[in-house]
Amino acid sequence: MRKWIILILRILILVVSLIFVFYRVDFSYLFNNILKKLPFWVLIISVLLSIIGLWINGIRWRIANTGGSNQLSKWDYFRYMMISSSFNLVMPGILGGDIIKAIWVGSDLKTNKTRNVLSIFFDRSIGMLSIFLLGLFAFSFTSFFQLYTKLIVWGVAFTFSILLILLIWSIKKDSFEHLINNWRPNKSILLKIKKTLIIIRDILTTYIKKPLIIIYALLLSIVMHVAFFIINYLIATFLGISISFLDISIISCLVWFFTAIPISIAGIGIREISYISLLGYYSVSAEAATGLSLYNFSIAIIIGLLGLPFVWISKKKEK
Repeated sequence: MRKWIILILRILILVVSLIFVFYRVDFSYLFNNILKKLPFWVLIISVLLSIIGLWINGIRWRIANTGGSNQLSKWDYFRYMMISSSFNLVMPGILGGDIIKAIWVGSDLKTNKTRNVLSIFFDRSIGMLSIFLLGLFAFSFTSFFQLYTKLIVWGVAFTFSILLILLIWSIKKDSFEHLINNWRPNKSILLKIKKTLIIIRDILTTYIKKPLIIIYALLLSIVMHVAFFIINYLIATFLGISISFLDISIISCLVWFFTAIPISIAGIGIREISYISLLGYYSVSAEAATGLSLYNFSIAIIIGLLGLPFVWISKKKEK
């Protein structure tokens, strides 16, 4: 019953957000005067860069995976990334494909399943940290916002960072390990939770002892996300959106976080509302903002369709 309620709420949010977009946007003007401005070669280059980004993401995931490098090849990581991109089109949020990716990895591997599945979460966390840092960097140097606003954001970012460090430190402490080891659960689900907590602590300990793992993975993630910002800036420029690279980077970060929330299928509606609202602060029309959103979604659709053969290859491999 609960699943049905959540599904109905997501569909309702999708419908309401689409109604809002159709109410705000003149689609006749959008298609006839804005979308035609973008050359086809820009879309091709954007798709190619996105595929390269997925390959880099696979390398980042491989680096972040502290116990599965020998079980999965570089091709496997890329294959799972392409499969994930396909399911992102039908799952809630833009990260719904990660759930399918985790299930797929767990079913494909015979041993060390939990550690490999958890590596997906840690890899995604590094990616989110990269977007957060890049967004904060762009926000710090943009001239659009006043110093007072920047101080508030820096304060929130500092507080969040301290809380995250304290959380990691508490998990790293010997008292946490002692508490987990002395926990004697009598149910299978609790036993699985205990084993998962032990592995999480072991992964974090490995990261702390070998910080180059995080550094390498974070650098790769930064390269990948900067490439995404360049794509977005290039598309925005051709659509006639006149804002700086730093500002389009800030907006790209915020839209990514908003659409990652699993409240709408593939982030549809939420993505458009986010672009319309955020670009509205820069006096960008709703039509131009929607055009940028649609081109981003078009790239995601193309990548998702290109990922479908990898689903078939994966099933064939299982046989």
